[in-house]
This record gives sequence, structure tokens and C-alpha cells, in this order.
Amino acid sequence: MTATAPEQETLAPAKKLGVLGVLMPGVAQIAPAFNLFFTTAVMASLAGPSVPLVFLISAVGMLATALSLAQFSGVYPSAGSFVTYISRALGVRVATAIGVITIVGYMITFGGIYIFAGQYIVANVFGVTDAGFGVNLLTVAVTLVYGVIVTVPVIIGLQFGVRVTVVLYLIEVVVLLVISFAVVLQGGAEGLSTVPFTWPSGTEASNIFITFGLAVVAFGGFEASAPLAEETDNPRRNVPIGLVGSVLISGFIYVLGSYAVISAFGVSKVGDFAADPNPFATATVRFLHVSSAFAVPFLVAVFLVSLTSSYISANTQTARVLFAGARGRLWPAILDRTHPRYKTPWVAAIAFVVPSLVLGSVMQFADPADAGSVLPTLGIFGVVVMYFVTNLALVVQFFRLRRSGVAKNPLLWVVVPVVGMLVLLIPVWGNLRLGQEGAFAIMPVLSILLIAVGVVYTVVLAVTRPQVLAAAPALLEGAEAEPETAATRV
Repeated sequence: MTATAPEQETLAPAKKLGVLGVLMPGVAQIAPAFNLFFTTAVMASLAGPSVPLVFLISAVGMLATALSLAQFSGVYPSAGSFVTYISRALGVRVATAIGVITIVGYMITFGGIYIFAGQYIVANVFGVTDAGFGVNLLTVAVTLVYGVIVTVPVIIGLQFGVRVTVVLYLIEVVVLLVISFAVVLQGGAEGLSTVPFTWPSGTEASNIFITFGLAVVAFGGFEASAPLAEETDNPRRNVPIGLVGSVLISGFIYVLGSYAVISAFGVSKVGDFAADPNPFATATVRFLHVSSAFAVPFLVAVFLVSLTSSYISANTQTARVLFAGARGRLWPAILDRTHPRYKTPWVAAIAFVVPSLVLGSVMQFADPADAGSVLPTLGIFGVVVMYFVTNLALVVQFFRLRRSGVAKNPLLWVVVPVVGMLVLLIPVWGNLRLGQEGAFAIMPVLSILLIAVGVVYTVVLAVTRPQVLAAAPALLEGAEAEPETAATRV
């Protein structure tokens, strides 16, 4: 029997989100401009012109994961998101471990991206490309200011944060679509080709498996809709739409954008594309017939818009997961406080951002060259583990419900999550594989240590405060969750 929930803080804004409001955080956190501008060239260097095919297949796999989350959110809408879902199917201990792994993973990931943003602003806005202690100080100062900028909208309120996100996201999407359609409608550099949708041969056929990890990471953040359930009107309908819609919309943009930029160079010149430091600027100059003096700074601004939109969405999502976990007393209770005026989880928002900023700042002085790549690669591993376990949890829940006499669609509750797990094994292998070069040589060890942090935390909590784990399920779920019944009890 689940313990009775004591009086607790709730997220109850005066005006709840509709379909658009719950959709936008997911599509914005994915940040398509950021990923297309800087990920496609790396993917092309490995897989040749087949980048659109990689994005298309990855979109199918991530859609499977989105559908798994949608099934859970339709039954247990809660700010706890995946923590609540996993708790229902696999137990609160597993959910606690995965929650810690994911939250720490997000902090590590954003630590790297925060400092990358600082480096990018210093180099492209201030024009400082030197190295040294003074540059490191400037980079850290810019990063800290940027961290405040993307946290304030989260504290002021959900509606305000969503409005900012909508405006910034629309700007980047319009720019991407204009560039993409300009290239495609003009036939690209060598005419339109189906080669980007065919499996490569030779060395590229082997390397293409590495690019799937990058593509899966590019979809990271689609789950941002789920933690908004308690602040959403009709969450059983709107949250699943937000989850699935985020993947479908982003998948379309990724496939179209990657196809367009490869076509802008031509499939026979994919090497030139992979070597270009700003391929979308090159495509803009060639097919929109503008000067590079305009295209480069303009696309720098679009990049910052994309990144800022993603940050606001990510901070909005993760603050609510921290809030719900603290409400369940799985982590410090102070994190479940809401702002007296704005009724937002402001303490949780600050608690998520500050460690990321500190970690990124430390890495700027320790290893600035690898800070923006090593930290996100390590941190995203924790998020992928969460995706994988959530898929597994849905399969387990299917059989639990069937034993209780409740029938669920086996296609959506078994086949789809299995597809999701198979796709997610690719980036898992990417982190755990031995023989990586440079700073990534210890990535397998660091990834295992990240998992160990979650496991050790849960074991210590179970030994020292077992009553917390007993009461957590009732506290994790929001008011919209289905009542505990013989058919749903885990």
C-alpha cells in the first residue's frame, strides 16, 4: 500500500498551458539550428552524404521513445515525468537511481554547453580568439551572465517563459526553412539526388553507426513537455501531443535541413561540406545571394537564438523534475519551494543552473579546448540511460497490467518501446566503447561512474531513510494522476 501524501507544494498557475504551450518547450529544447549548424558537418565527415538517412532512421527510433513516454503521461501526468513513470513500473528505487543519473547528466551536459556558449560569444561577438588566463576570465564572466539571462524567464513564470521560447524558436525555424527551401527549389549545386537517402559503402558504411549516436543526441530534450503535466490543461491529451509532435516536427526539420545543406555543396563534394566551419553561411551566400559579411553574423545571431530558446526550455523542464523529486523527498526538501509571487519552482531552477555554470567554468580553466565536447558527451549518456529505462518500464508495465486484467495495445506498449531501446543502444555503445582517442579515452570509465553515482545515492537513501522511499510514490504524482487501483498498482 502506498503511503498517504502529506500537505505538499503544487504547481498551479492561474492559466494552464494548451497544446501549443506544452509543445513548444520540447521543440525548442531540441534546438534544430544549433544541431544542424554544428553537428551535420561532423556526421558528414563520417557517413558521407547519408546524413539525412541517419536523421530519418533516428527520428523513427526517437518517435518510439516519445510514444512510450506518451503512453505513461496519458495515465500518470505528473511534474515528476520519467521519475514517476519508472517508479510505477520498476519501483521507486530504480526511479530514484535513474533520476539522479539523469539530473546529474543534464547538469554535466549543460555545463559543457554553457561554457561553449561563452566561448562562442567571446569569439564571434567580441572577436577575441586568443588563449590565456584573461580570455578564460572573460569567457567565464560571459557564461555566468548568460546563465542568468536564461534562468530569469523560468523564474518569472511558465507563461512568460513559453512566450519567449515561442518567439525565439519561430525565428530559428523560419531561417532554417528559408535557407533549406532556397537550396532545394534551386536544385542545389549538382541537382537534387537520392544519394543522401541511401546506405553508404566502404569506410563510411562502418562509420555511419557512430553518427547515429550524434543524431539521437540531437533529439535530446523532446521530453520537455512531460514535466509540465500539472500546469497543462487536459494533460492526458495535450502532453502526449507535445511529446510526439516534438519528434515529428524536429525530425522533418533535421531531414530537410541536412538534405538541403548537403545539396548546397553537392554529393560529390561532401568533403568540402565537412571541412566548412560554417556550411549554412556558405549555403546562404550561394542560394540567397547575400554577402558573407551579412550571412556570417546573421547566422551567429540565429545560433544564439536557438541556444537560448533551448536553455530556457531545458531549465523549465528540469526544474520541475527536481521539484517533483523533492516533493517526494528523494532529494533535499528545499527544492520543492515555489516562488511566493510567480508560483514557479524557482529554487529548483537555480539549483539546476548553478552546478552547471560552476562545472563549465572549472573546465574552462582546466581544458577549454575539450570542455564543450567532453562534458556534453558524458552528460548525455545519463539522459540516454533514462530514455532506455523508460522504454523498458513501459514493457514491464504492460505485463503487470495484463496480469491485473487490464488490456493495453501491445504494439504501443511492447513493440514500439523495444524499437526505441534498440536504437538507443547505439549511443550507449558510443560512450562505453574502448579505444577512444584523446580526452575521450576515459569516457567509458566516466560513464560507468555516472551510473554508480545514482546507484550509490539510492542505496544510501534506502539504508538511512527507508521511510522516504515508502512515501515517495504518493508524493511524486500530481493531482491529475489516476487513483491507485488494483489494476494500476505496482
